[in-house]
Amino acid sequence: MKHLRINLIAVLVTLNCSGETTPWEKIRATPMSGDLKVFWNVAGGDNAYNYEQAKAHGFLMVDLLNTYSDYPGRQKESIETFLETNKTNPWRKPDFFERIIKRNITDKNAQSAIFVHDIEFDFEEDMDKAWADSAARVASGAQNKAQFAESYVREWATWFTFPCRWAKELNPRIPVGIYGIQPFRRDYWGIAGKTAKQIDGTHRSDAEMWQHIDPFVDFYIASVYVFYEQPDSIYYIAANIEENYQRTRRYGNKPVYAYEWLRYHTGNAELNGQELAPYLVEAMAVLPFFTGARGLVLWDWLPKQKGQYYQTLPLFMNSLGRVSDLSAKIAAATLVIDEPAHVLWKAKRPLVRKLRVTPDEWIVMAVHPWQGETDRKDIPVQCGGRPVSLTLHGRHTDIFHIQSGRVTKRWTLHQNQPQ
Repeated sequence: MKHLRINLIAVLVTLNCSGETTPWEKIRATPMSGDLKVFWNVAGGDNAYNYEQAKAHGFLMVDLLNTYSDYPGRQKESIETFLETNKTNPWRKPDFFERIIKRNITDKNAQSAIFVHDIEFDFEEDMDKAWADSAARVASGAQNKAQFAESYVREWATWFTFPCRWAKELNPRIPVGIYGIQPFRRDYWGIAGKTAKQIDGTHRSDAEMWQHIDPFVDFYIASVYVFYEQPDSIYYIAANIEENYQRTRRYGNKPVYAYEWLRYHTGNAELNGQELAPYLVEAMAVLPFFTGARGLVLWDWLPKQKGQYYQTLPLFMNSLGRVSDLSAKIAAATLVIDEPAHVLWKAKRPLVRKLRVTPDEWIVMAVHPWQGETDRKDIPVQCGGRPVSLTLHGRHTDIFHIQSGRVTKRWTLHQNQPQ
């Protein structure tokens, strides 16, 4: 995320200059029950005011640290800069590695609900190229390439685990996680149109690395920033959260939190910095809770901005409010995934996810973004032993509460609810 901040400065002047935003006082609150959570990680502007308002609306605060930065020293001892010249020897840490990280941790706020290390860097994953580094071979103590490969991955993992361990030593009560490396790294083209075997192959190194990191984190992060204004983006969000959720159950039951952004990613030159299309905003508020996540984090960095930043925040909160209203039941429900999101994506079929509250009570999320805004589609859904028919409206992400076969639709305020 630190890289995004540089790009964002250049696009700030284009952000929604044509319209006024709705004040916080006119936006609904979304308190969550059970272990469901929503976090506010939007910084850089009118922080004190927005933090206060976000808390009043149900958000918890995040302590996000650019762990490798040397801000007081003007980056003279930046660990990230050091890594630009070291991609193949994880045993070669800079002399200031521990000192910089511990100083940064000590300076952070101990009052936030979660602590997130922002650690993003590339290292050589081609083992032949890494093995060619003679200094790395000697430092590893390995007798052959197979031993080296195992030690190599484990040692790179310490660049993530040491900061997590030190943060827990300083503030044991605050859960710690990592933005950057993930159990299943954010992926779009590596999922779209691929088979499960192809996806597993692309992400094999994620699993190899994560087994060494997992004992040191308290939660997982699935980064689902949106790049494209197209129906595929809904399946991209669902697939990335779902893959992280399913791949981490082998380690236990730690929560997954989805990192989201109400703007298109700066990697899209055409749309960067613009707020998301309404149907994507609506989906983003709901999808995490129906694909394995226990919460979401809204992120942004908006220097010198004042007041409530977004035109789409009211829509986001209205959509999220449907989860809030049912959060006690959702928190206690069991997720049912009949077909993987990537399969539905490839076939361009509706995305359906079910939560079983009891054998006779279900909460279903369904969206068919491939149809037109005014189209309707009836779909059959099996809830336990009972079939029900659900009507999907346009591109809306619909939520249905089903009790003993009786269907109640949870509407957002912008939909034309039948009288």
